[in-house]
Amino acid sequence: MFHLPFSYRALPKGIKCLLWANLLTFILQFLFKGVLENSFALIPIQTTRHLELWRLFTYLFLHGSFFHIFFNLFTLWAFGKELELSWGTKDFLRYYFLCGIGAGLFNILFEPFSPIPIIGASGALYGILLAFGLAFPDALIYLYGIFPLRAKHFLLLIGAIEFLTSLDNSTPRASFAHLGGMLVGFLYLKHFHFRNFINSFFKKILSLIIYKEKIISRAAPFKKEEDLNQQVDKILDKVLQHGPGSLTEKEREIMRNYSSKKK
Repeated sequence: MFHLPFSYRALPKGIKCLLWANLLTFILQFLFKGVLENSFALIPIQTTRHLELWRLFTYLFLHGSFFHIFFNLFTLWAFGKELELSWGTKDFLRYYFLCGIGAGLFNILFEPFSPIPIIGASGALYGILLAFGLAFPDALIYLYGIFPLRAKHFLLLIGAIEFLTSLDNSTPRASFAHLGGMLVGFLYLKHFHFRNFINSFFKKILSLIIYKEKIISRAAPFKKEEDLNQQVDKILDKVLQHGPGSLTEKEREIMRNYSSKKK
C-alpha cells in the first residue's frame, strides 16, 4: 500500500504536475530574488485591503529555501501519490488546492492585517497528511526515518504539535495555515453538506464562465448583422445625395450581399 522506492514513471499525473510546477517556480525565485515573493506570496494585509485574491493560490508554489521545498515535495510524493491513485487526478487536485486555499484563508482570519508574507505548500500538505491518515490509518510511517508510527497516531501527533505551536506567540504563525489545511480537509472529507457546497460552488463558477462564452458567441452574428445594416444605410444615403454612379465596387458588393440575404 505505502511504497517508498521512487519511480518517476509510476507517479500519477497530478503529482508530476505539482512537482514540476513547484520546482520551476523555485528556480525562478532563485533567478529573480524577491520579485515573485512581492507579487505572489500570501500577504494578509494585501489580500484583505486590496483584494489581491490570487495570492491565496499562488503562495502555494513559493518556497523559502532548498530544505523547505525538499521536505514539502517529499511529503507530496510520499503521501500524495497513494491518494491520487485511490481518488483519481481530478479529485486529488481539487482536494489539494481546496486545502491550500483554505489554509491561507484560515491564516488571514486570525491575522488579517499582518504584513508578513506566507509561502509554501505546507497548508495543502497538512490536508494531504490528514487524508492519508484517514484513508490508510494502519500504514506505517517512520518519524525522522527511525521511529515507526501508525498513520492515525502520526496524524494525532502532528495535529497536537501544530495546535500547541499556534498558541505560542513567540514562534512564526504558519501553524494557523497548517491547522486550516487540516480543518478544511477534514470538513471536506467527513461532512457531506460541506463537500456538496464546495462542489456546487465550483460548478456554478464553471457554468457562469461557459454561459458567458455562449452569450458572446451568440451575440457575435447579431453584431455582424447590425454592422451590415449600418453600412447599407450609409450607402443608401450616398445614393440619394450623389446618385448610383458614385458607389465604389466594394459598396456595390455590400449591397449585393445585403440583397441576397433579404431574398
